[in-house]
Amino acid sequence: MTDSPFLQSFVAPICRFTGNHDVTVEELYGTCFLIGSDGIFLTARHVLEKVFTEIKARGGSAGAFPMQVVSDRVVSLAATILDYEFAPEPFDIAVFTTAYRSNTPFRLVQRTVEVWQDVAAMGYPASNVHKSAERLEIQQRAHKGYIQRCIPAGRLHPGNHPNCFELNFSITNGLSGSPLFIYRGATDEVIGVCTHSHESRIVLHSHMDVIEENAEFHEVISRVEEFGIAQDLRPLIDWAPGCLNGRTIGQVMQQV
Repeated sequence: MTDSPFLQSFVAPICRFTGNHDVTVEELYGTCFLIGSDGIFLTARHVLEKVFTEIKARGGSAGAFPMQVVSDRVVSLAATILDYEFAPEPFDIAVFTTAYRSNTPFRLVQRTVEVWQDVAAMGYPASNVHKSAERLEIQQRAHKGYIQRCIPAGRLHPGNHPNCFELNFSITNGLSGSPLFIYRGATDEVIGVCTHSHESRIVLHSHMDVIEENAEFHEVISRVEEFGIAQDLRPLIDWAPGCLNGRTIGQVMQQV
């Protein structure tokens, strides 16, 4: 995975755009990743919900923007979302189809995943977006870390969630929908979809002074911890969305 343009051909930003042949990218909403070889992507459900809400309010179209090398030039392609479906509740996962074609190393297998498992993720954080008068420049960021907690369904506030993985790195705005995978080389084992970060705040010291005329001054020293959350994709291996024409997610992700 050292070839960045190739990497970006199967992990792409999801954007709202305007225009047809000469498109203008208006805004980044999240990340998606290619499964199989026939234009099918996975992402987070809330990413699609947000982009389609914005389209109703502001117009435009929704699509993935993978990059490929064409005639020794790296070009960004607009892969319009043609059809989509949300995974059953309480999953924050969605699948969508496009006319885009590329290979992908991602496979979904039923394997054991425990704490300290080395994992990787890659996506397009909003902090790496640069908007000028001419265009919107979106750059990727890669993470490598480990699983520090396996969270059973319902154990993480606000409770309505499937099995999750707590990561030792954050899933910041724009990284929602990124793949969480175990790097293997020729093929990589996807185990989850990154959805958000969970924040905990611990008060280390609190002090209040009352001075004349009942004025109060508070001093609070806190420690904030933020961890990434990815939802376990393995329970959806037999999910057969209507837009996949009878195939399951597991069958699509076994294609070479």
